Amino acid sequence: MNKVCFAVVSTILLLAALQSGVAFADTLTGRDRAFFENKIRPVLVTHCYQCHSAAAKQVGGNLRLDSRDGVMAGGQSGPVLVAQRPEESLIIQALRYDGVEMPPDQPLSESVIRDFETWIRRGAADPRTGDRATGAESEVDLAALWSFFPRRAVEVPDVVDRSWPRDPIDRFVLARIEAAGLSPTHDADPRTLIRRLHYDLIGLPPELNDVDRFVDAYKQDAAKATRDLVDWLLNRPQFGQRWGRHWLDVARYGESNGDDGLGRNASFPHAWRYRDYVIDALNNDVPYDRFISEQICGDLLEAETAGQRNRQLVATGFLAMGAKPAAAMNKNFAMDIVDDQINAVSTAVMGLSVACARCHDHKHDPIPTRDYYALAGIFTSTETLYGLAANEKLTAPPTELHQLKSTWSKDSAVHDRNEVPKFPSAYAEVIKGLGPQLHAKLDVVPDGLSVESPESFSADNYAAVKTTNIHGKLPASDEAYSVSFWFKNDTPNDQRPITAYLFSRAKLGDKALPGDHLGIGGTHEKSRTGNLFVFNGNVDKKSVAGSTVIPAGSWNHVVLVRDRRSVKVFLNGVLEIETEMRANFGDSPDYCVANRSDKFAPLAGNLAQFSIFDRALSDQQAGQIHNASGQPQGSRTLGLAMGVREKPKPANCKIHIGGETGKLGEEVPRGFLTAYEKDLLNKDLLNNGDEPRTADLPVDSNQSGRRELAAWLTRPDHPQTARVMVNRVWMHLLGHGIVATPDDFGVYGARPTDPELLDHLAERFVRDGWSIKRLIRQIVLSRTYGLDSRCSEQLAAADPENSLFARHDRRRLDAESLRDSILAASGRLDVNPSPGSAIETIDALINWPPGESTNLHRQSNHRSIYLCMLRHAPPPELTAFDLPDGVGIVGRRNETTLPTQSLFLLNNPFVVGQAESLATEILALSDRDDVERIGLVFGRILQRRPSDGESAAALRHIRSLESSLKDHSAESELRKMKAWSSLCQALMASNEFRYID
Repeated sequence: MNKVCFAVVSTILLLAALQSGVAFADTLTGRDRAFFENKIRPVLVTHCYQCHSAAAKQVGGNLRLDSRDGVMAGGQSGPVLVAQRPEESLIIQALRYDGVEMPPDQPLSESVIRDFETWIRRGAADPRTGDRATGAESEVDLAALWSFFPRRAVEVPDVVDRSWPRDPIDRFVLARIEAAGLSPTHDADPRTLIRRLHYDLIGLPPELNDVDRFVDAYKQDAAKATRDLVDWLLNRPQFGQRWGRHWLDVARYGESNGDDGLGRNASFPHAWRYRDYVIDALNNDVPYDRFISEQICGDLLEAETAGQRNRQLVATGFLAMGAKPAAAMNKNFAMDIVDDQINAVSTAVMGLSVACARCHDHKHDPIPTRDYYALAGIFTSTETLYGLAANEKLTAPPTELHQLKSTWSKDSAVHDRNEVPKFPSAYAEVIKGLGPQLHAKLDVVPDGLSVESPESFSADNYAAVKTTNIHGKLPASDEAYSVSFWFKNDTPNDQRPITAYLFSRAKLGDKALPGDHLGIGGTHEKSRTGNLFVFNGNVDKKSVAGSTVIPAGSWNHVVLVRDRRSVKVFLNGVLEIETEMRANFGDSPDYCVANRSDKFAPLAGNLAQFSIFDRALSDQQAGQIHNASGQPQGSRTLGLAMGVREKPKPANCKIHIGGETGKLGEEVPRGFLTAYEKDLLNKDLLNNGDEPRTADLPVDSNQSGRRELAAWLTRPDHPQTARVMVNRVWMHLLGHGIVATPDDFGVYGARPTDPELLDHLAERFVRDGWSIKRLIRQIVLSRTYGLDSRCSEQLAAADPENSLFARHDRRRLDAESLRDSILAASGRLDVNPSPGSAIETIDALINWPPGESTNLHRQSNHRSIYLCMLRHAPPPELTAFDLPDGVGIVGRRNETTLPTQSLFLLNNPFVVGQAESLATEILALSDRDDVERIGLVFGRILQRRPSDGESAAALRHIRSLESSLKDHSAESELRKMKAWSSLCQALMASNEFRYID
């Protein structure tokens, strides 16, 4: 196909849907707009604009694809794209080379084609309304750029009804209500208020006894009772579990990669540590500016303890856990990760979609492409550590992970274990003082050991081994001995099933391997790759691994101690493995080093200072051998974590023309967004991109710039950071935000309904030390928060959207709160933190090969935040109720009402099982009659007592159902349980249970 034909074909095939279903700019969600800008527009720019834009010498096929209007006008061949039906769209057939081939030189990658399919399926959303031109005549809507202007220290307004407000917040709200000629509704009753506070602050319902106590206290002193309740809830560990889930939505948290465009979905077995970090940070009220800084540059911040250092490393998982497009046939893979990181930081913190400027100046916000690549240089100078990505290089090339250590100091962080240890002259005397059966320095061929095919022995490198067999015999076969030696392994940990065996206490040559075997894990079990393990042969087949990854080429000291059934392994002076394991070597005194007893997976590397004892050393003696060596003590690895770290050589990034890695323009110094430093009254914002960058926070040339970026974002006077966060908190507590688009504070985002209140809250937030708990406390103790959701017809008609906040929004429970409430009602909820994750030892491709279903979810009664959150394979108990997919940033969840939700509450085995559990428990109370039991059911589920009419109706329902079940020959006890569980399930499905007033 020649280029002229290609122009005509692309003219036909890239038409947006002209029939019904096309989403226009004024109806787009933020996610639709971001998807188009990040996934669709760059492809159009790269492959189509040369022939189908205003800049083309000749517009091919009379079709312009550089604006939505141009696409809608069509070309000479008419539309061939059907919105929401990619299978009927010729564009997809062409991209797949099915009859027509586009582009002609080579097909686009599978991930790009899937992006177009997704775009069409979602309605072919196109935000372009005639792209704003840049240049002298461009106009800037200053009102639309409100969020770029500095916050104002606004005065608290005066109000007519001065007795109504409890907090300055209330005066801002009441001033607008009075200006509209309206009055706020009445206060919520205490039963409504306690239920609202419980769900908003900890995501769980109160118990009936708690409700009764609060009502009594409220009658005595309403203000004090409410303050005491709020303070109690804020200090409960469940607070972090509730509010942590809100942040995880924003952080696009997921425990797998999601569909990479090739159908693969790699697990992220260590992502759960970031989840726990978020929960702990919110429970400890870590100041928001510190919270943000730790997630952007925690690895660069000072740490006083190992625990603090580990938390900060885990925090950087925010930048590492994004969904990644397939690396296969994707030359932009590295920049796609950078793009995700820019989007995560800018949208989560500033409420701006900076990523839209990747291939062109931002089409509506004042963000030139130069600014995008100033930020990109920060992240291209950063190494992203996401792990094996299921060891599937088509998805993502494997990377390292952060090792979380038991000890921390700056010195231990930089110690190089690749150097050959230099032992003090008295080292041999220390070992001799412990009474070894044999000690060999291994600087020469040793006495007392048999060495087959020695490579070399020297004072510089000690024993060099590869396939060498070194073996000896203990004087007796007692079930107590110890062995100590230094080793260096040169085999990469991902090269073979077992990286190397270091020692065997077993009969040589016995294929059953009866005895003790110490080795380094390889690819056979991914969770053990690079870790020490002990194995006692094929009889019991017990194998226990440590957690510290031993890098290839590093020198390490190991002590193995057996004392009857007890086995301990010390690595570099620190206890690494402790277990109970039967001794299977029988009466054999044989042992070998640098190999296994059957010569499988020998060590390739070096050995030094080998000692063996015919008794079990004490922990102190085992540590003494290492301490006397003069080498620094090791640090036990407590686990692994996703995150980021500095690249060895930070560098600026060049502009990628059209967003393509292969087309590079000028280099841009690392830095931040320039719009804040410019005069916003200047109408030509984007053309100022060539001006020198502000030097307020210069980036250190020897560092990536993440530390400076975090400092810039958390400046007390940053115009957006505090506004975005207080708006999110307000939204979660009041039902909707002061800015209705919590993730978009840009030109196409919503304007604040009360900009003065927004700035007042942001100023207080910063002034109060960025305390999230204090902000929440101020809001929930306000009169505004305590209003009833019911109001007069006049108020509802005058303000149907409740933009004045003159009443409280009635809200449906989110997916997690609904599940947790069902478990709480049944009495099965475990409120304790759930350790780890169902997939913490699983590095795998989920549902791969295609069609092979893999269920990695495990049954759990812990809170929903601890369920395994796999992208594109979410927990089945949550999927019906608008659970985010973890692929994009979600500040505000969708709220749909679908038949599947009612069917879930009626038929789902989880709901049915919990209803039966509650019914069984209630029926077991033999000292209660049925009316009392009904009262208990209402109390557990609805936190109130039934009315007489409700009790009578419930009793009739139970009797009727029991009677009808007789026709099915069910046993009496089973009939009764089914009838009562039916009542329990009906109440769990009721609006009163599912909604917060």
